[in-house]
Amino acid sequence: MDQNKISELEDSYMNKMQIRANLIDPNILIARIARAGGKTEGLLIPRLLRVAFSMPGELSFLIHKTYTAAMINMVPAILAGFKKPVGEKQEPMFKEGIDYVVGATKLPAHFKKPLYEVAYPKHSIVIRTGHHFQLVASDQPDSMAGRSGVHAFIEEMKHNKGEKVKTRIFPGLRGGSIQNRKSPYYQGITGISDTARVDLGEDNWFEEFEKNMNKDLINELATSAKHLNDATVEMMYFEYELRQTKELDRINYLKKEIWKREHIIKMWEPIIRDQRKACTYYITASSFVNKDILGVNFFKTQFDSLTLDEFLTAICNIAPKQIVNMFFGNFKKSKHCFSDSYKYNSILQFDLKDTFKLTAGYLKYFNPKEPLILMYDPGHFSSVIVGQFNKRANELRIIKEFYVWHPKEQSDMARLIHAFFYDESSCHRIELFYDRAGNKRREIQQKITTDAKQLKQELEALGFKVRLQNEKQRTIFYYEHYKLGLILFGEEQRNTPRIRICENECPNLVSAIHLSPLKNTDGKIELDKTSEVKVALPYQAGLTTQLPSAMTYGLYGLFSNFLPSNMKRQQVMPDNLST
Repeated sequence: MDQNKISELEDSYMNKMQIRANLIDPNILIARIARAGGKTEGLLIPRLLRVAFSMPGELSFLIHKTYTAAMINMVPAILAGFKKPVGEKQEPMFKEGIDYVVGATKLPAHFKKPLYEVAYPKHSIVIRTGHHFQLVASDQPDSMAGRSGVHAFIEEMKHNKGEKVKTRIFPGLRGGSIQNRKSPYYQGITGISDTARVDLGEDNWFEEFEKNMNKDLINELATSAKHLNDATVEMMYFEYELRQTKELDRINYLKKEIWKREHIIKMWEPIIRDQRKACTYYITASSFVNKDILGVNFFKTQFDSLTLDEFLTAICNIAPKQIVNMFFGNFKKSKHCFSDSYKYNSILQFDLKDTFKLTAGYLKYFNPKEPLILMYDPGHFSSVIVGQFNKRANELRIIKEFYVWHPKEQSDMARLIHAFFYDESSCHRIELFYDRAGNKRREIQQKITTDAKQLKQELEALGFKVRLQNEKQRTIFYYEHYKLGLILFGEEQRNTPRIRICENECPNLVSAIHLSPLKNTDGKIELDKTSEVKVALPYQAGLTTQLPSAMTYGLYGLFSNFLPSNMKRQQVMPDNLST
């Protein structure tokens, strides 16, 4: 920042992790921080501004898994950080139109001209130094369009495919003027994430950076940066006081002290610049690093609401062990999930100033002429999985998940479905599958049927035509769902339908499939649903068997004919049946 424009100083809280990261401030900063640790506000945004002022006129990349994630999550978080109120007047830290612009085709006159053309102004944030930040989706590396940047900012690294980022995006960090190449941030990386759950199919590629750390260099850099920081802060206070005082003796004293600090800064800056350029810092922290802000009740609520594995991962930053015996035994994320989810030609027509709302029309595999297949699991936590079957390709694409919990009910679920899928020109037919599990008492089965009919009624009130698929269907047992899952996900026969799940729009379903254990009690195959009792309702989507259960109802209703004929008459799983 221009220190001559500083009009006031204020205290700002940082936790120990944020202090260390901002003090060391290396060329490559990788932060694996647990939930509510202050990653975006405390690390990403300060780094973004330092890069912008260190390398005026250059281009950096804002990288997320998809454009939709960047537009819906990453950019709003950055802009919220810019607008954070500061000072006595509580004005925004950065003012739009004065300090930055978003999605603008024409820059304000007082902005420094970028060194290179802003090729995608609709998808860029430009700072008054002329430094601009362009959105890049790691699932669409071509979104860089051959551009050369100087720094990469990566949000939620665990959701990005590491191989694509390393081979297609990092090589693009090769631009920069001769002067800007002296910056410690040149060709650098700033990446933030919480712990990758490999057991859920998340990618922990960024953990490789830890082995690149030189701890001796980091310790030396921390000492050097502390000297520089102290001198800088002291000089700022002296300059502030100098503008306030009119006493001649005090003015002379302050000028002398400022001169001393300037010489200290001038001595340390080149040393620290060289240290930072050579430094990689991989930092990890649990949520407890922010305990002074979060308070005791936050941790108590999290502990009471989450399973132990999820608490260890989300709060303590400890990766859990993978479930060995999965109910969906042949499921593999690399095979059964897809990530090319969106019609980017349509999405890229939006700019960052627009309010982008994702609907089914932007989904690549949504066919508006075909009916929707809804798989419904009612209860205090209600979930719906939406798919469409392509007969020609013999393929079921699961393209969206929905869920609500008490006190929300069928009317709320119906509105969510309507807002995402309903269009006047599309097919309005829905095939609705719901629970017919054999472990339910008669009164519970009646309640489930009532809930399904209620959802049907709410959807039809909104313009859909709904057909219940489970009426008069016999009781279905877990072992039938289990065996059918093995057949479908095994794909050993040519005529077996292919099940493909959208990992972008069904992230909780994919997560929960990995967390659905197999239980074998006295020879009976069951889905272990104890997680639905242990986990609080707001956290059940990705951590319990709710969404996978909904999926099983649709899979059975559509494809039960692929089960061996003798399977449908058995009440227990034969001991010698291959699994």
